[in-house]
Amino acid sequence: MKQPDISSLAVISDRHTCALLDKDGTISWYCPGAFDRAAVLSSLIDEQKGGYWQMGCERQAFVKRRFIGRSSVLQTYFHVEEEILELTDLMPVGMNFRGICRKISAAPDTVFGELRLAADYGSDSVTLESISPFIIELPTEGMWLHCSHPLQLKGETINFQIPTGDPSWIALIDSPVFDEDILEDALRTTLRGWERIAEHIDHHGPFQEQVQNSLRALQQMVYEPTGGIIAAPTTGLPEVIGGERNYDYRFVWMRDAALITSSLVGLKTDGQVERAFMSFVSGAMKKNDRSHVSCFYSIDGSIVKNNRNLPLAGYKQSRPLMEGNTAADQFQLDAEASILLACGAIYAKTGERPEWETVEAIADLICKNWERKDNGIWEEEQVQHYTSSKALAARALEVMAPYQENKETADRWLHNAGLIRNFIKENCLTSYGAYAVHAGSEDVDIACALFAPFGFDNANSNYMQKTVAAIEEHYCDNGLYRRHLLEFDSQKEGVFLAASCWMAHHYALAGNVTKARSILECVQGCANDLGYLSEEFDMNDHTMLGNFPQTFVHSSFICAVNGLTDSAQ
Repeated sequence: MKQPDISSLAVISDRHTCALLDKDGTISWYCPGAFDRAAVLSSLIDEQKGGYWQMGCERQAFVKRRFIGRSSVLQTYFHVEEEILELTDLMPVGMNFRGICRKISAAPDTVFGELRLAADYGSDSVTLESISPFIIELPTEGMWLHCSHPLQLKGETINFQIPTGDPSWIALIDSPVFDEDILEDALRTTLRGWERIAEHIDHHGPFQEQVQNSLRALQQMVYEPTGGIIAAPTTGLPEVIGGERNYDYRFVWMRDAALITSSLVGLKTDGQVERAFMSFVSGAMKKNDRSHVSCFYSIDGSIVKNNRNLPLAGYKQSRPLMEGNTAADQFQLDAEASILLACGAIYAKTGERPEWETVEAIADLICKNWERKDNGIWEEEQVQHYTSSKALAARALEVMAPYQENKETADRWLHNAGLIRNFIKENCLTSYGAYAVHAGSEDVDIACALFAPFGFDNANSNYMQKTVAAIEEHYCDNGLYRRHLLEFDSQKEGVFLAASCWMAHHYALAGNVTKARSILECVQGCANDLGYLSEEFDMNDHTMLGNFPQTFVHSSFICAVNGLTDSAQ
């Protein structure tokens, strides 16, 4: 099974887990039950061992695909013998079962289907038992495959054929009972469910369609039982093709979740997103009995302790592949700060102080630990006094102090913020007056583009102007931007799309709306036909890189559009 280009992928989701499929209608990634469980369809990361689910006609040609409204129900259209074949894919929401349902219109030619399931990302076999000509059970997975037409079991592969002119359906679900009536009920219920989900948040203004595409991507990546938003639903999609920078992003990164929340607060919401974020942070800290946050958590709020390398070929031979993430024990000062900045935006919007004890604990932790070196926003192994970490920490304390009713505590927070600012002024400037990557460095990093949006500095200050000039000179690539890494040559990876959005936001605040809009248009030029964005983009080969879709990028795009809207008012 040939691995698809990342840009060809679409996502269907039930807000517990998701599946990824390409323009041929082949599903190459699916973790049943939850985002972070082992995949049974994983040809995306091993085309030989991984499972897949393909279906269609021999002479079909892709025409287009679209979601129904703002739902996660995907319709893909193909030309077959000058007629149209329609494939509808959904993961039911609001039903008493979960899984993947696929509905096929009457075809002008025979429809062939093949499903190969492989446990543990493809490293183990799946037990299959034929229950009837139309049902196959997966007892070890607690799932059943139902089909409108007879199924043929050949070893670990399931085949089926749909005669010309017959409409059909097939479903891989966690229930032994299913039929066409249940499918139609699931489709109606799922569409209504997504209508309710979409009502929680909306946008009308610049880049309206693109923002709504990004909102869908974010809402698809929510683990509904806890409200946690994962960074991406995949593991092992490389930042450099054939390289070793292949990570597992199926977790709730505190920095990412905070920045996502900050971006959504600027839109029209009913408050659910804000409450879910605060509840997740507080719940995770209490669950693990800690006074500080981990840099990321599993989707249920647990601390991720274990990781292992997967014995797989990788996406386009990019190895190693990992389940879990080695950054779990890092100290990332900016992650703590980002939480407070998000809370500050929530408090300013609502006039309330939910989870205040959690906020106080995090602010106190920053005061006690800001002098420590940390791993920085890019999760480097090398600890340093990263300027962006210090700056966001100072600003976070300043934002929270007005909400502190205890004057002594508020003064202590502001005092520490002042100490951090002095540290940056004395240690974190280059010889030419720009903000350095870290204390003592002569290099700059695009993370400093966050300083103006979060209010640490004015967009047109001398420091920011010199920093941005250096970024433009050394890190700009065809209108988008790379980051600076200490342990890897960032010229070898693609442009970093989230950071490119930060630059657009900075320029909007600096009054250069034309430049800001140009960057955002370039970012959208890296999106696929459904508006999904990956972590990075290779401007030479015009290919997506990194885990997909990347919620950090989609939220950064929304935040930049908010900045563009505010600057125009």
